[in-house]
Amino acid sequence: MGAAAPRVWAYFQEGAHGRPGSPGLVCPIISSHVGDRSDLRAVMDFAVANCRTYGGDWETAVALMFRTHMVVDAPGGLDGVDDDLAELRILSRRAGDRWLRAQVCGAAGEAAMARSRFEEAKGEYEEALRLAYEVGAYAESPFLSARLAEIAYRAGDRPAALAGLDEASAAADRYGVADSRAFVLVLRAQMASEERHTARARELCDAARADAARGTPPPQFMVMLDLVDAMVTASEYGPGPALALLTGALREAVDKRCSDTILATVVDSAAGLLSDRGDFPRAARLLGAGDRWWGGRSRPMPEHARAERTGADARAALGPARCESERARGAALTADDVLRELHEARSSYATESKAANRR
Repeated sequence: MGAAAPRVWAYFQEGAHGRPGSPGLVCPIISSHVGDRSDLRAVMDFAVANCRTYGGDWETAVALMFRTHMVVDAPGGLDGVDDDLAELRILSRRAGDRWLRAQVCGAAGEAAMARSRFEEAKGEYEEALRLAYEVGAYAESPFLSARLAEIAYRAGDRPAALAGLDEASAAADRYGVADSRAFVLVLRAQMASEERHTARARELCDAARADAARGTPPPQFMVMLDLVDAMVTASEYGPGPALALLTGALREAVDKRCSDTILATVVDSAAGLLSDRGDFPRAARLLGAGDRWWGGRSRPMPEHARAERTGADARAALGPARCESERARGAALTADDVLRELHEARSSYATESKAANRR
């Protein structure tokens, strides 16, 4: 949309030229090219209101679907998502559009994933996949299949996960969906890294980055790609160099207003690296920050196992009382505070490296 976006946006601003405001379905698309992303919720509320006033069931449902995805992917929890999903189910059935129903199931699946309700998400994705095939929306199938593979992976069913990723890969190649192909490669890289197949993990991670460059991946995908890259780098060169990548990933997640789940996942990984370096007080504080961003929910697998291991190492090194004190301090940290902790850790690592090189 380029340079025209600000002019189109200004033309349709409420009250300008006596017009009622930007058309509901155009509003979120234009706003992604102009203005402040932090105001996106207000933009989406405005879009939904306009569709209710000037559109029908289909238009209102699409606007609500935009808003649902925005809330799931943004920081601050899932307030209002359940109400929107309930209305979406009614509107999509009333509109009689099976493609729209597939999209609603996909949105419900994403909301369930954000809450670590994987069985619920599995049912939604399977229904979305069935409806997508019914209406010939085959380009939807690679991502949905990849999500189902991810659920199998989180349940510990590696054979089902690999079979699902093979199916998603074949569909992505068949229908030319670069973003889904990159998502599959990231999951494969993560699995290879966890199994200590470092060279294979590096190959997959680099391939995912190359595919991502050919598509239009969302910010949260790029953050998770950087996280997996950091984990592979830690296996290759140790935790110090990987901290720089994770710090950049967290900065990107904060700047692009990624969800609390994304922030928590990155911070938990950073805590693990700090523990590997023997920086147990800071590792405990970052686990505390992760606790807050998980919002009282249990961490899913494999994040749960990693956090338990980091916590156990910190308790053994610091003692239970000191570890819990540091973790409680971490729960009060802001995103900027966590970034400051990581910068200080990196500076400390650089100083130690220089001192070691002089010896």
